[in-house]
Amino acid sequence: MQICAHLVDQLPSFLDGHRARLVRPTTPLTHAWGSPPIVLRCGVDRPAGYSPSSAQTTDVDGVSWFQQVHANIVTWTAVRHDTNIELDVPTAYDAQGGFLVELGKSIRASIP
Repeated sequence: MQICAHLVDQLPSFLDGHRARLVRPTTPLTHAWGSPPIVLRCGVDRPAGYSPSSAQTTDVDGVSWFQQVHANIVTWTAVRHDTNIELDVPTAYDAQGGFLVELGKSIRASIP
């Protein structure tokens, strides 16, 4: 997916101080930082429970994020016109908003 490949070119080497890590198999659809890994996936479906007219979203620097809280992970999905981006953040990380701020610039620059 060319849009996702363009996003990967824009992603930071560090996310809130956490170094990018290798993801196997190598693909422009997945990127990760830190340990435990913070995992970004590009080209995902709209999340279950998301409705454009009624979803509760959080706007961070021009990117709307839909949040789903699970037992050990918080899934943030940026629902975009051309493709969606999902960020899985382990609950071990406290200040998750910083991740959304840092990724917002890359997302806005590469995915309308």
